[in-house]
Amino acid sequence: MLRLKASIDKYLPYIKNTGLYFFSSLFVALIGILLNPIFAMNLSHEDYAILGYYQSFNLLLVPLLHFCLFSYYSRNYYFTPEDKRDELGDTVLLSSIVIGFFSLTIFTSIFYFTHKLSKSSFPFAPYAILTFLQLYISNITSFYLIKLRITRKAKTYAKLSVFQSLLITAFSLLLVVYFKLGAEGKLLGTLIVTIIVALYSLKKSIIHLRINSKILKQGLKFCFPLTISAILWYFLTGVDRAFLAQYDDPINYGLYSIGLQIAGYLTIFYTTVSNTFEPDIYQSIAQKKKKKLVFVISTIIGTVIFFNLIFILFAPFIIKLLTAGRYIDAAPYAQILSLHNISMACYYMTVKLLIGYGFVKTELLVRIIGAASSVLCFYFLIKGWGFMGAAWGQVLSFSLLTVIGLIAFCFCRKSKTYHPEI
Repeated sequence: MLRLKASIDKYLPYIKNTGLYFFSSLFVALIGILLNPIFAMNLSHEDYAILGYYQSFNLLLVPLLHFCLFSYYSRNYYFTPEDKRDELGDTVLLSSIVIGFFSLTIFTSIFYFTHKLSKSSFPFAPYAILTFLQLYISNITSFYLIKLRITRKAKTYAKLSVFQSLLITAFSLLLVVYFKLGAEGKLLGTLIVTIIVALYSLKKSIIHLRINSKILKQGLKFCFPLTISAILWYFLTGVDRAFLAQYDDPINYGLYSIGLQIAGYLTIFYTTVSNTFEPDIYQSIAQKKKKKLVFVISTIIGTVIFFNLIFILFAPFIIKLLTAGRYIDAAPYAQILSLHNISMACYYMTVKLLIGYGFVKTELLVRIIGAASSVLCFYFLIKGWGFMGAAWGQVLSFSLLTVIGLIAFCFCRKSKTYHPEI
């Protein structure tokens, strides 16, 4: 009995945190799922196509906005003395705000001219500006949520996530359903809420207005390969929509975007367990607890596999409900892309290992090889099988990356190049 009680006491904090993370993530997902039929009746194929097209560039812009300094913060938190952790957080957040402003300006300008030269059928304004600006501002909230996770304040994390979800719901319904603004209303509603929540997050995150030049220099040095690696992410799972845009087929582009969106709901299960156990991955590595590390990674991947396989079995019925019967043709895309969720989760865990053990340059090399392979994969699959080929390209690209990443990790470990310090 004493041993049982000790085991319960040991794992009770994890159970509570998992419950809170799961509740907040599930609430956000359920709101999206329940409102999906309403939005489906008020958004056209073209609206979904526009949203899907511009959101695909998020993968290219996000790492430029914070230069992956958030990964540096997460990884270094347990390696930093307690009395220095606030200074680490202040430096990372304020630096990302400054870096992000210049990155946003340059990226938007370049995108505008390339968009104009390519003569894309998707209008630039206001969709590009609304999408990119929202990404920049949301980084403040992203940092605060990371800080809450790393300090295991799951209750506060859940409250903020739910509050933000409710606000986005209210503004989206107002602008899309009542004012009939379509894709523009969806993006504008999200931007308004992002600004409100970011202001609150900034106030709660910043202890002092300070940037430690030594910490920043170390962070930029650590994050440079991660940033290049993150930019390459676009070529793994975003370039498909650039290739597909050349088809000038808004109907299938819209269905493909819907499939991506609905399959994306399933990432709630990865997000929940990852948010709960991610600090334990880095802590296990720092404390050299290999059994715990294997258990944590197995739990995360196993959860993702279980729920995605269930979705595949019932996808046509689920999508019929979620789209009010309007976009049931998106089901085949969603089924394939749910397999992509599994292969992507496996790769995410491989990345955590590489970063946690300090193999950031190796991770970059893996992603360079993977990005080049994925672009070729997407090109030939889309050329031969169109939109369906693009969906299978998502699955295959991450499966290939996982294999390459694990081989590289084993090689680095055997060569004894692990350095926990920066």
